[in-house]
Amino acid sequence: MARKAEVRYINFYNAGSSAYKLDTMPTPKKNQAQPLPKQRKPRKILLRVDPIAVAGVFLAFVMLIMMVVGLFQLGSAKRQAAQMQSYVLQLQAENKKLDAQYRAGFDPEEIRQIATQMGMIPIEQAQHIQITVPVTEPVQEPTVWETVYTFLVGLFA
Repeated sequence: MARKAEVRYINFYNAGSSAYKLDTMPTPKKNQAQPLPKQRKPRKILLRVDPIAVAGVFLAFVMLIMMVVGLFQLGSAKRQAAQMQSYVLQLQAENKKLDAQYRAGFDPEEIRQIATQMGMIPIEQAQHIQITVPVTEPVQEPTVWETVYTFLVGLFA
């Protein structure tokens, strides 16, 4: 390897008119025991937790639980609706059967004879009287704009 030439620059820097501070401390001798620096206590590692983040996680957890409970309630409501629908269909079928049984249980001609014996007449033979009742027209409430207009007229009158 080729040796490079040493280049030294001369520094003619002058600090100006500022005076140098002299070090008046004696230099320690090498054979004297140097005092060891004080041993520092290890710093405790603090893990700071943001309370808003904890509250957000807690809220998300509560909402998850509420959603699961809501899904179970929805399934239960759907099962109950299906039961009610089948019950309604059963009641409709029973209603049709009972209606047919009821209509078969009486004779319209027999009922007419009993009604005429009691003195009842058909509706076509009944006297109709019409009564007219005069209806008073309700007082109209003023609109919002009319109320504002009245207020302003009274204010500047």
